[in-house]
Amino acid sequence: MRGRSPDRVRNELMVSIVDALQGSATVSQVSSREVWRDLLAGELAAPVEPFGGDRLRPWLLQVVKECTAVGDGLACLVRSLEYVEQQSATVAELWPLVDEWEAVDFFNNADLGHLRPVLLAMGSTDLAVMARRASRSRVQELPGWCQTGWQVFLRLAGENSPAGELPPSMAFLALSADRLMEDGQSEAAEVLRRFNRTQTLALGMEGLLADWQQSDFPQPAPSLVPAYLMIQFEPDRIEPDRYYLSHWRQSDSEGWHPVRGETVHLGREELPGAVERLIEEAEEKWADLRQPVILEFILPWELLNEPVEWWSKESGSEAPTPLVMDYPVVVRSIERLQRAAWHRPWHHKWRQLRERPADSHPHWSSPAEDEAYFFHLERELKEDRHAVCLVLSQPPGDESGAGRREVLAGLRAGVPAMIWHRNDCGDPKFKDAIGEILQDRGLGSLAERVGEWRKDALALGPGAWDLHVGRHLAILLDDPERKPSPPGPV
Repeated sequence: MRGRSPDRVRNELMVSIVDALQGSATVSQVSSREVWRDLLAGELAAPVEPFGGDRLRPWLLQVVKECTAVGDGLACLVRSLEYVEQQSATVAELWPLVDEWEAVDFFNNADLGHLRPVLLAMGSTDLAVMARRASRSRVQELPGWCQTGWQVFLRLAGENSPAGELPPSMAFLALSADRLMEDGQSEAAEVLRRFNRTQTLALGMEGLLADWQQSDFPQPAPSLVPAYLMIQFEPDRIEPDRYYLSHWRQSDSEGWHPVRGETVHLGREELPGAVERLIEEAEEKWADLRQPVILEFILPWELLNEPVEWWSKESGSEAPTPLVMDYPVVVRSIERLQRAAWHRPWHHKWRQLRERPADSHPHWSSPAEDEAYFFHLERELKEDRHAVCLVLSQPPGDESGAGRREVLAGLRAGVPAMIWHRNDCGDPKFKDAIGEILQDRGLGSLAERVGEWRKDALALGPGAWDLHVGRHLAILLDDPERKPSPPGPV
């Protein structure tokens, strides 16, 4: 059966994009449509003609057509709408269409339509595992809109592959064909294999397909680069005790490419349960991940002293366990992340800690009665470029207390690491523990050493761990090179 012409394939894709856009509340309303149009013009770095008629669809078709003439134009179109609508149903419908446009590009304007029913009929289990295998672990996690084999295939068609290696999308088709054969669907499997044979001939990749089919795919060695689950609580500036909870998952061992999750609006008492659900979902996505996982909590002032590492997993069971049993946990400052004016000294201090750890040292805060103490603390931290860790004299829970003012001085001075006792920084056991933690002047293993003390507390069990100083150790460790990806302008 003869496929569609390249022009028809493109035109039908543009029509599908326009259909999706017409379902958007942003596009249907004049004021929000203008916001989107302005954002799109900025993304394209080119003007977008404003809507001036009485028929919206022809204007949208023209906008889409103009975007297709720009290299990344369709992605700019969806990204600018995502800035306004976040993860709306329209945005989720548009991203696979952008992927399909790029897939048609990759396969030299081939009609991919006959692959769609075969890949849609595949089960959705193990798609992420298949994508990792097809990409030789370069794709660690799929976007939220990749729910079917068809969507995963389209997504992988936009992934680069090294010379001499079968493209991930074609490797995924080979894996899918094998899966269909195992399920007794030989005719469906042959559709995928026939497409692969045709494309390898057209692209001169016959040998690469044969090499792939003969590979035994040894399991790669576990990466030494940790995966991160970053969880952020941003206060609602209008409603007290309510927060916007955002999260990012990062598991790409080749670079920092965090995947942003959904943002939800919750009350203070709902946060522990929401975090527990996020961790469970991340573990499901990372079921075959061989890297260690680190939890980072990005906290506002009022939650900085919250013992988040002792929040529960499996809280609905008879034997819940604290997060610290399974993960290293550090806290970070949302104020610092959002205050760009503090970032230059932060980068300087971090480079000092990372590049010259043996030449770095902590600073113990010892407030005097003099009100000018905190001024001089900030001055000394700024003047001493080797001071990369601040030991607080009080926990930062009280809004007007010494601990809060010490943290502020440290943030302004760019100090990347701070340690305190969540209840009593004057406890002799705390001072002894910190002395031992900081005894290797390198400070490079600061989080690991704090983790060892927490494990010592865990070893005493729930009935006695409160008596151990490791139960009360808090560590703020801020890496300026690991920022969550921004949601974009709103």
